[in-house]
Amino acid sequence: MKAPITRLAVPLAAASAALAMTATAASAATTTLREETATGAPYSGNWQVSTVGTLDFSINYLGAQITGSCDGAQLQGTVESTGPGELTAASIGACQTSNGLSSPATDLDLSQVPDRSGQVTYDPVAGGRDGVLTINAGLNFKVEGKILGFPVTCYYGFQTGSAPGLAFDVYNRDNPNRPLPGLDDAQGRASNIKLVRQSGSSGLCPSDGTGSGSAIARGESTPGSGVFDRKLYLTS
Repeated sequence: MKAPITRLAVPLAAASAALAMTATAASAATTTLREETATGAPYSGNWQVSTVGTLDFSINYLGAQITGSCDGAQLQGTVESTGPGELTAASIGACQTSNGLSSPATDLDLSQVPDRSGQVTYDPVAGGRDGVLTINAGLNFKVEGKILGFPVTCYYGFQTGSAPGLAFDVYNRDNPNRPLPGLDDAQGRASNIKLVRQSGSSGLCPSDGTGSGSAIARGESTPGSGVFDRKLYLTS
C-alpha cells in the first residue's frame, strides 16, 4: 500500500528520523563513516535504518493526552563515507492510537518528495552520542477512524526543530550510552520528534504532538545485494 508524502514545513522522523541526511553544525572538522570499527575502511553505499520496538507518540486533544504507537519504521538510502546521502525508500508499520485511530503497514511514496537529501555528521558529546543523522524528507503518514462518532482521516508529518524531516543522535556500536545496549550495532535515537497535523486532515483530528524511537543502522557487505549485514562505525 502506498501512502502520499509531501514536502512540508512541519514533521519518523523519526526518527526520526536517523540515514541519508542536512547536517547540523559539527564540532569535528571531518566525518568518516567506516566499516565495522573505528579503523575500518571508509564505507560508501546503501544503508538501512530499522527501528527496534515501536515508534511511540502522544498528542494533546481536548484537554486529554492521546497516545499512539506504530509497529516500527524502516528507511533506506545511499551514503558517502564523508557523510552526505539520499533517502530512497521508507515504510512505517501499522499504527494505532488510544482514541481509536489506526492505519495498516504502509510503504511511503517518495515520488512527490523534492528533497530527499541528508547527512550523517561526526559530532560527539561527552557521555552521550557520537554524531547526528538528519533526513530532510518531509515524510507523513495517515491514520483513520471515528472521533465523536464522525469518520475522520488525519495526516501527520515529522519535523525536527522548525523544518520538515527527522534527526537522530547516532551512537557507535561500542558506545556504553547507546540506547539499545544489548545490540552490537550502530544505533540512532530520537526522543523529541515533532508530529504536525497536515493539510487535508479533518478538523476533528488532534493537532501537534511528539514522538520517539530507537533504531539500528547497517550497510551492505555485498554492494547492491539488499542484505544489510555490514556493521558501521562513525569517526572524524
